Amino acid sequence: MRRSTLALALLSGLLLTCATSQEAQEKDKPKVGRLPHVTFDAARKQVRVECEALEVDAPLEFFCVLTNTSEHESVLRTPAKPSHIHTALLAIGLQPGKPVEYSESLKKWLPAQGPPLKVTLEYVNKGGKAVTVPGYRCMREIRSKKEMKPMSWVFAGSRVMEDGSFAADVTGYVISVVNFDLTLIDIPEVASNSNELLEWERNPDVAPPGGTKVTMVIEPAGDKEPARNRAAPAPKAEAKEVSLEQAVQGDGSQDGAAADPKIAELRQRWLKAVRPHATAMREAAQAHYEVIGQLRREQQRLIDEADRIQRAIDLLEQEYQDATTPRPAPAQ
Repeated sequence: MRRSTLALALLSGLLLTCATSQEAQEKDKPKVGRLPHVTFDAARKQVRVECEALEVDAPLEFFCVLTNTSEHESVLRTPAKPSHIHTALLAIGLQPGKPVEYSESLKKWLPAQGPPLKVTLEYVNKGGKAVTVPGYRCMREIRSKKEMKPMSWVFAGSRVMEDGSFAADVTGYVISVVNFDLTLIDIPEVASNSNELLEWERNPDVAPPGGTKVTMVIEPAGDKEPARNRAAPAPKAEAKEVSLEQAVQGDGSQDGAAADPKIAELRQRWLKAVRPHATAMREAAQAHYEVIGQLRREQQRLIDEADRIQRAIDLLEQEYQDATTPRPAPAQ
């Protein structure tokens, strides 16, 4: 009887110890939040987004877009709503900055602002090997074919539109490589989205093959994370301020080009012909930028609408084919 009582006591103690251990493990277990196609870990300050690699052969405007939007100019597509990614970034303690904007007082475009972000891709290659690669490496310069330099994006945050909808959910702009005022995550410098100025393309040597399931990991960038996606210019010697008139006339301290009479004459001609129209030219450039941007958005809307109509046609054609295709009679 005494042995039985002792055994029960030991068993109870063991069960209590196991329960306590399990409770401690649950307490120490990272709290992972979940949204459709998005998970976030506040302790690790990490957001993970389900994506699929695209294999586009065209200049890029985006790194990642919402599925069935601007896929023809992006490295990745995701079924995750930008608003859900936005919520996840808030959950790990980040606050959005603001999108690119035009300053009337300064008469120039100001780059997007916000917490710097590091983007990494994780996937399994055809050989079954796990691969991790920085997002920027999946892009290269169109002309030189040089891999993009290390860079970080910024959490601009898109914005809420007048009808209450989240702008990035409407446009599908998740991460851009040129400026859009409705994008969720942008680059921290001014970069036009005009076709003739696009400079990046998919890097086939690094980017995962089209159709590959990819996890896009978004984290705060460290202090040492570069903020630009272009090569940093070589250091310049300290220069004193020189007025435009001094530059035209030449002050004898240059390499001799400014003091050359012919060059000075041509510069004077340029000043007389161009300088009086500087304000008008700046306004024209601004109007060009805005109009082209609006036309491109309208173009994309029509492309998206055409895609939706085509999918509806394909579905009806398939249903018609299924309905009219003869089938073997059931066996007697």
